[in-house]
Amino acid sequence: MTSRFSDTREFVRGVATRPDLVCLISKVKDLVRQEIAHSSGICVEQGAWTGMMNVAWDSTAIAFAHQPFRKVVIVGQDGDVATYAAGQKGVEKIDPDPVTIRNACTIDGYVYACGMKRQVYERSGENQWRDLSAPLASSGETAGFESIQGYSREEIYAAGWSGEIWEFDGARWFDRAQLTNLILTCICCAPNGEVFVGGQEGTLIRGRHDVWTLMNWEDGFGADIWDVHWFGDCLYVATYSNLYTLDGTSLIPVDFGPVGQLSCFNLTSAGGTLWSIGHNDVASFDGTTWRRYD
Repeated sequence: MTSRFSDTREFVRGVATRPDLVCLISKVKDLVRQEIAHSSGICVEQGAWTGMMNVAWDSTAIAFAHQPFRKVVIVGQDGDVATYAAGQKGVEKIDPDPVTIRNACTIDGYVYACGMKRQVYERSGENQWRDLSAPLASSGETAGFESIQGYSREEIYAAGWSGEIWEFDGARWFDRAQLTNLILTCICCAPNGEVFVGGQEGTLIRGRHDVWTLMNWEDGFGADIWDVHWFGDCLYVATYSNLYTLDGTSLIPVDFGPVGQLSCFNLTSAGGTLWSIGHNDVASFDGTTWRRYD
């Protein structure tokens, strides 16, 4: 039997930079079992696996910088940063050391990272990270951001623990909503003008600025939501084991066709291609057909 790439590796997150190219954080399963800190940057490019870099720290976030130069940016939970562009590797550090970076995204071409204690950092230049944190959690308070997205550098949303949703207008942070006490894990600033925020136990909140609504599912859906992403003309919703599309107040399971059921978790897209990254699977969808990469 031919072995799959995922037989020895697991996947963390990814970012699509072209319709035929996705860059991923991966880990070697044997090293994970030995609790050895490490991460690898790898790609699927035109259907083939290629390597970028290896680092000796655990990375939690990946994004693609368009400014000031185009490159992949991988961020570690303790603020270590690795960059890659056209075979050139770079090393950076968020200073002072942040407290557990959880996610990253690209807004207006710049990379933003977020983490615990409501920390937010903007990569404003090469090896330059600007602290834009929301009001930091007080001593004894458990608070933090699990996800960050934005329409522009003057309209950024961050969400996380205790159901918090905050908005940044480029100068100030506003505490916008707390419709649940559950952890919110993902954000999508959709082109239809709505912001979707997903989280634990099937939580999905939609709104913008200071108006937000908690979705009530007709079928009592209660699985943890790990990512929400707009592709084509609808919202895709990912759990660990399934992918759905939003239809009114229901979630419709995606039919993966001949590739069969996939592990899911993280979603990204570029051009006309949606990429799904799960613990054991990487797959793409061109709007008609799913393809899994072994």
